[in-house]
Amino acid sequence: MDTENKAGMEQAIRGAEGLLEMGLYTEAEAVFRRLAQEAPEQYRVWLGLARLRSRNFTQPDPNAQGLLERAAACAATVDDYTDLQQAVGSYMTLPPFSHREQVPSRMPDVEQLEKLRPISVPVSSQEAVLEAREAARLKYLKFLLVVVLVIGLPTLFIVSCSNGSNPITNALLSDREDTTEVPPPTTQVPTTEAPTEAPTEPAGCPYAPPEEMLKPGAKGESVKWVQWQLVRLGAELEVNGKFDKPTEEAVKAFQSDRGMKPDGIVGEETRKALEDAEKE
Repeated sequence: MDTENKAGMEQAIRGAEGLLEMGLYTEAEAVFRRLAQEAPEQYRVWLGLARLRSRNFTQPDPNAQGLLERAAACAATVDDYTDLQQAVGSYMTLPPFSHREQVPSRMPDVEQLEKLRPISVPVSSQEAVLEAREAARLKYLKFLLVVVLVIGLPTLFIVSCSNGSNPITNALLSDREDTTEVPPPTTQVPTTEAPTEAPTEPAGCPYAPPEEMLKPGAKGESVKWVQWQLVRLGAELEVNGKFDKPTEEAVKAFQSDRGMKPDGIVGEETRKALEDAEKE
């Protein structure tokens, strides 16, 4: 990689890391996924993806641990490994620094990473960073405007009072012996109209969709997602998180109804069909 490409890659990585610091996970995701394809040897790319999956190491995520092991394997120097340890903190214990001699058992593949949630990024990494930064800048300007309105207006009122230019203060202090009654300020008559409540959106599936192929015998939240979708479509199942025989039969029936091979396995095609059915 030549000097110009290295400089551009470093700029893109720093921009994506800045988006993570601000909690702009959606904007950071597009940049890090592109970087995972262009620079899979950079440990900071896998560290950023782990931070993204775990929401800056505030939520447990098994995929984040695999990404951190990939980052440790890509650490080329002791300084890289030390920087990685400091970033991870107490979230997990990293494998020992091995100068790339030992390969972790769970190294995520870039193509598999793309299958977790396919996205479309028709621009380069640097252009994506610039667009994300612009969105973050607009968000910051809106926040700054609110701060100015909240803090600036009371400050202006206090300063005007101290300078004697406030009409209310002048009326009260101009002549204390004046017994002329000042008419009370008019108050707005409160309306009896009840505030309208915003309509609430219907709740969707409470479980996360599967990120890998599910076969009979599988267990966990991903199986609950499949069972929940099948029950919503009319299947008589218990949402217990176990890929048992009734679940397999329901999957086969769904596959047959959708013109797919009824193998009873929830792969990418079946998962997408269930997601499309949920949107219908």
